[in-house]
Amino acid sequence: MKIEKTSSSTNFYTLGRLMFSYLLPEIKLSLEFSERKFLLCIADILLIASGIVSSLWYWTYKSGRTLSLELFGYHSAWIVAMGISWLIWMFISDLYDLRIAVKVKRTIQQICWGAIGIGLIYLVYYFVTAPASIHTEDATTLRFAPALAVGTTTILLLVWRLMYAVVLGVGHARQRVLIIGAGVTGKILAESFKQYPQYQAIGFIDDDRKLHGKTCQNIPVLGDRHTLGSDIDRYNVDEIVLAISRPIDEDLLQLLTSFHERGIAVTPMPVLYEQMTGKVAVEHIGSQWYSALPLNKNPFDTFNRIGKRILDLICGAMIGAIFALVFPFVAIAIKLDSPGAIFYKQERVGQYGAKFTVYKFRSMVQNAERNGKAQWAVKGDARITKVGNFIRKTRLDELPQVLNVLRGEMSMVGPRPERYQFIKELQQQIPFYRTRLAAKPGLTGWAQINYGYGSTVEDASIKLQYDLYYLKHWSPWLDLKILLRTFSVVLKMQGQ
Repeated sequence: MKIEKTSSSTNFYTLGRLMFSYLLPEIKLSLEFSERKFLLCIADILLIASGIVSSLWYWTYKSGRTLSLELFGYHSAWIVAMGISWLIWMFISDLYDLRIAVKVKRTIQQICWGAIGIGLIYLVYYFVTAPASIHTEDATTLRFAPALAVGTTTILLLVWRLMYAVVLGVGHARQRVLIIGAGVTGKILAESFKQYPQYQAIGFIDDDRKLHGKTCQNIPVLGDRHTLGSDIDRYNVDEIVLAISRPIDEDLLQLLTSFHERGIAVTPMPVLYEQMTGKVAVEHIGSQWYSALPLNKNPFDTFNRIGKRILDLICGAMIGAIFALVFPFVAIAIKLDSPGAIFYKQERVGQYGAKFTVYKFRSMVQNAERNGKAQWAVKGDARITKVGNFIRKTRLDELPQVLNVLRGEMSMVGPRPERYQFIKELQQQIPFYRTRLAAKPGLTGWAQINYGYGSTVEDASIKLQYDLYYLKHWSPWLDLKILLRTFSVVLKMQGQ
């Protein structure tokens, strides 16, 4: 067994890793992408539950009571509410994004903000709305135990997340990867690794001998397929990534199969790229064109569509109530800010190419497209009014589209509806662009929460990668995730 050189600060970890490998030699210490997310989620759930239970136990101990299932049932409302609130906050704060999870400063900030927010909700509920008839001892429980639970849970989460960032966010805990193919596709993958510290690109393997000994993206080209076996042993490789756009030949296939039998993961670049970025690598899939399309027929497709429509109606009714509430204030603000109509309507293209009229609060000056030609909205666009800038940041300008959702022309979640002129232009420049028309357009979407507005063909290409990922991986849980993240975007005023 090779022992890697490490600094004095990592000697303890290295010793632990060696002991682990001797005791359980078939289990590797480095964790896969999905395993890290699972670990974060499970640990958070256990620690949140521990913080709440330990706080309630401490209160019963101090008050001379006994911790029992009956007591849990009596106080189940705040216990469940607090647990769910913590998980939702961790989620919408992006603390399950592996790029964010290793950033110590941001992690501390988000957990502390969560504690403040949940603490304020607790104060409002129990000191303002709690009935005066509550028994004195019960009132003490409702004040002391939840307050202690907030503090205890905050400390537990901070300690755990800092441990994760320190231990699994450093070099020796990374997934060690060899990239086969030092061309454009391989370089794109290597560039993506810079944002994901859980991966470490050891080197490239390429049959072009002219590249041997050189570097791409500051990563060395180690050799060709004939040196692959020795390179894997020498650098203790965990995973091989195929970043070649042409079909692989039989010899390479046999070679990769032998490494797979040894327990080394072999992953096509499009698959790993999707896992890391939440996008489909449209321009870098080569002969694997089928990987960009949602080809699998879901056996529960009819039931899923019914469920999605029910979710649209429920969420549409809720947002419709918000729309009715804010309409007078937004309408007055728009009228006072600039002359023109309150609403702006425009023809868009929906599912299967069907055209419909979309409604928005007007955020630009009247007649913003005087020549009748469709124009991209750009950052700092002079056509956007002062009120328009605010309602775009808070996404209030999109609220009238709830009418399109209730009428069935749009869904709550899906690719954003685009104008016919733009689709006609973009489908000529971007592969698979019309594929996004396979689903109903959405009030919000995977591309919107990850990228926002776009004003160029390049922006449209990136957003398409997110839209295709959504189409391939759609599920009720993904819709829920997008809705929660949209709520976060609105609160943080991150719209554009």
